[in-house]
Amino acid sequence: MEIINNVIEFFKNIHTEQIMNLGISVIVMLIFLAFSPIISYAIIKIFNLKEKNKSKIKHNPLYIAIKSLLLCCGIYIGLMIINLPENIFSICEKGIQIIIICTIAKGLVEFVDPKKGIVKKLRNSEKPDGNKTVANFTSKILKYIIFIGAGLLILTVFGINPSSLIAGLGIGSAAVALAAQDFVKNLISGFSIMSDKPFLVGDWIEVGQNQGTVVEISFRCTKIQTSDNTIVTIQNSVFTTNNVVNWSRIKQRRYLLNIKLPLETNTDKIQKITDKIKFVLNTDNNIDKDTIRVNFDTIGLDAINILIYMYTDIIDYAEYLIFRENVNKEILKVLESENVKMAYPGKNVYIHQIQEKNKEFNQH
Repeated sequence: MEIINNVIEFFKNIHTEQIMNLGISVIVMLIFLAFSPIISYAIIKIFNLKEKNKSKIKHNPLYIAIKSLLLCCGIYIGLMIINLPENIFSICEKGIQIIIICTIAKGLVEFVDPKKGIVKKLRNSEKPDGNKTVANFTSKILKYIIFIGAGLLILTVFGINPSSLIAGLGIGSAAVALAAQDFVKNLISGFSIMSDKPFLVGDWIEVGQNQGTVVEISFRCTKIQTSDNTIVTIQNSVFTTNNVVNWSRIKQRRYLLNIKLPLETNTDKIQKITDKIKFVLNTDNNIDKDTIRVNFDTIGLDAINILIYMYTDIIDYAEYLIFRENVNKEILKVLESENVKMAYPGKNVYIHQIQEKNKEFNQH
């Protein structure tokens, strides 16, 4: 309230010289307002000589930051010319400093965005998927560093020493450190994932009881999309303490099937069935012919087991399921052509003829 009264008092007692200073101040601000876009464009153009599109230059995050900084400089110079009371000028100065810090922070955040700026260059190489993951991860880390740095600078504007503030937390800082253990563990695990690259965004992985497509890798957790389209968030530390199966990096998928035929199936029929299944599998271009195995495997208590084993070049899981379905149908067609039904688990029950035994006993 006192500050508002001082401002009102200032304008009440304004004299001719101060009116001239106010006019000059307005002119200075208008000059900076008019020329800041031109100067900003020229600076960006110097570092992007090949860029001919003006719209792209004006949407450059550094262009917006430089333009805002020039405007802040114009306002600051204008306020100095007006010669405001010291307490009012001090408040305006702090406000401008905060705006400058936020402007620079915003420009840097835009600059490290994975879709633009310097981080985008990490994605331009022979492994775009891997670089995309690294770029996204690096971008998030840099953004947090920028936010923390901007916050600490704003504290100094208000005369608060960040180091003394942290030291003054005392026991509270110990509690924060204890609570941050999991965060640090996940962060280190995140860096491990980035360096070792056991999986990338878009890979189909399996860890513990969860499996699905990796949709995001952050410094704290990894998100996967399961087959029923649900998103599962897994802490990065889980990946360093559990085995991770990356199904997207296999070169071939294995098909394994055991079919059970009735015990009364004769050997000629078994031979015909195995020969026909081999023929059908050899006609499928998606199957590696050298890996096809169709064998009379074992004789069980309730069935004869035929083992079917081969590899396919189909890697995508959805396509592999369709492949399995088609192969299964062809195998069923072979059994139908031979008029053979698959066996199912059962038990033979033998009934003892007690009446006959009793009759023989009475005759004696």
